[in-house]
Amino acid sequence: MNLREAVYFGLVGLRGQTLGPYYKQILREEQEGIPADTIYKLLIKLLTHCKKFVPYYTNIINKTGDSFAEDPEEYMRHFPILTKEIIRSRFEDLKSSDLERRKWFLNTSGGSTGEPVRFIQDWEYAARSGAISLLFSKLIGREIGESAVQIWGSERDIIDGEERYTARLINKITNTVFVNAFCLTPQRLREFIAQINAKPPKLIVSYTKLMYEIAMFAEREGLKVMPQAAVITTAEKLFPFMRNKIQEIFGCNVYNRYGSREVGDIACERPGLRGLWVAPWGNYVEIVDSEGKPVPNNTEGEILVTSLTNYAMPLVRYQIGDRGIISFSENNGKDKNRKVLREVLGRISDTFKNKNGTLIDPGYFEYLLYFKNWILNFQVIQKDYSSIIFKIVKSKTDPHPDEIKKIVKKTKLIMGDDCKVEFDFVDQIEYSGSGKYRFTISEIHS
Repeated sequence: MNLREAVYFGLVGLRGQTLGPYYKQILREEQEGIPADTIYKLLIKLLTHCKKFVPYYTNIINKTGDSFAEDPEEYMRHFPILTKEIIRSRFEDLKSSDLERRKWFLNTSGGSTGEPVRFIQDWEYAARSGAISLLFSKLIGREIGESAVQIWGSERDIIDGEERYTARLINKITNTVFVNAFCLTPQRLREFIAQINAKPPKLIVSYTKLMYEIAMFAEREGLKVMPQAAVITTAEKLFPFMRNKIQEIFGCNVYNRYGSREVGDIACERPGLRGLWVAPWGNYVEIVDSEGKPVPNNTEGEILVTSLTNYAMPLVRYQIGDRGIISFSENNGKDKNRKVLREVLGRISDTFKNKNGTLIDPGYFEYLLYFKNWILNFQVIQKDYSSIIFKIVKSKTDPHPDEIKKIVKKTKLIMGDDCKVEFDFVDQIEYSGSGKYRFTISEIHS
């Protein structure tokens, strides 16, 4: 263990998080061999908790019978699929009745389906999810404390230019440089490229589409990029043409990572393996057909995810909103600890641009709509450089005028004072011709 790693684990340990011990455990198991019964034990433990403490699941288990210890995977197939609408309508019943003895926090889905939903997570989940993220980075070559750059979103940086003290301290200890993804002007892009040229980090982590846009910017501007060590792209589908361009410009391998706010990091590409390896300690993944039944190996279907670590509000067979394909390749056989997502057929998002040429990650606009109980569904459309339309399906609750004003103000803050911001309240939002839901659409093609 290096000094930065020791200090980092010590700091989060003082706050009551078991990140360090859990990371060491899963790292050891990954290196020495993951016990064959890992998923079995974690599912049994989760279902036992659900039966005792979670009213929604207690009712299901009482009706189904509590024989889950025999074959928990088969047993769970009799559970109904957990949708966002169920989480909204049965929120109280999905909460664990032992919350008072847990450190917990409220979170919201990223809105990539256009249907943000609130849920509860606890510190144990945060620690275990964080440990899996650290393992994914290590498998790609970055040790804790080695330099890393994260191109990520933070509305706070745009609104008031400040970061929390704790976040700054952790970034310093872990040798992580944070780059605000919500507002990358051409000048900031040049500065970023100059920064990684002067001192290439061990790892760059970025939204997929934004990393591709940066690569295209460097190519258009004729900016030479020094070969980098590795890039992780996440949050959006990584198309082959995106991977090829990023690898060409940044001179390194690109690894795709898949996860969500609801369940943390699910899977990540790693050297020597085709597809995204599903970490067995964090989530259990199923691919099902339209009736919720398992599909054969190498067959496309809907992705269902069961979080194995969040006991504050367990999500069992959660409909995450993506389609994918699970493959058992020759080098991993039928080992359930080596489950691989051959492909994630995620959603498409568009990077927005303002009239000054600033690239704006669509996550900024999603953030503006978080925790709004009057929103059931949304889509944000950029018509031109000075026109944004928020297409919204309302719940039974009406928005407060001040909330609308704040969304307009923050949209103009990043798009420009002359930006026309409109709200179009509709009964439903149509899917695209390809069958995919586009939660953000930019009609700027220059």
